[in-house]
Amino acid sequence: MSKDSIDLIESKLSQMLTESTRMYDIAMNCLLSDTNIDAVRDDLYATDKEINKLHKAVRREMIIHSAVHSRNLDVPLLLSFMTMSKDIERIGDYCKNLFEIAETGNTFAKGEHADEFQTLKSDVGKMIIYLQSCLSLDDESKTQDLITLGQATTKSLDKKITALLNKTVETQYPVATTLFYRYQKRIVSHIINASTAIIMPTDKIDYLDE
Repeated sequence: MSKDSIDLIESKLSQMLTESTRMYDIAMNCLLSDTNIDAVRDDLYATDKEINKLHKAVRREMIIHSAVHSRNLDVPLLLSFMTMSKDIERIGDYCKNLFEIAETGNTFAKGEHADEFQTLKSDVGKMIIYLQSCLSLDDESKTQDLITLGQATTKSLDKKITALLNKTVETQYPVATTLFYRYQKRIVSHIINASTAIIMPTDKIDYLDE
């Protein structure tokens, strides 16, 4: 691929991550503080539409490039960009799911797990930003660090989900809390998948353990 095409696609992927961070912060603030849900709803959904617009723009740029440079295609790179774009788009979808928990009236602003939820918000938010950094720096070691951190986080979230399902821990909103952890896990999983697209051979993207 031409450098101009690569730069344009990477710029749009980076914009998608910037908007994903915005959506995540909005959704989590609604769950963890007294944010007025009605006041931020339009902003959240407008940001989601912007992510979708950028996702389509990435696809369009790849189609244009393929048509113009059909004899000299870097197919693995195109597939990597496609994978990353889709995974980042899915982060926005799960942010909407988190926001929908807040819309039901469930709140995690208080209670014995409030500090834990705030820490999780900080950690996952930083992972989205870290992915953006890995994309721009193209640093394999940093990307691998992010994957390792993400895997540890998903394992921790799995344990929390299992404990709730087995009723070995008690919480004020058991169903909402289980969904909360589940959506966090999916966000982190998509961060991991997008990270593999940066450093893994095409056939191994999304398949770290195989």
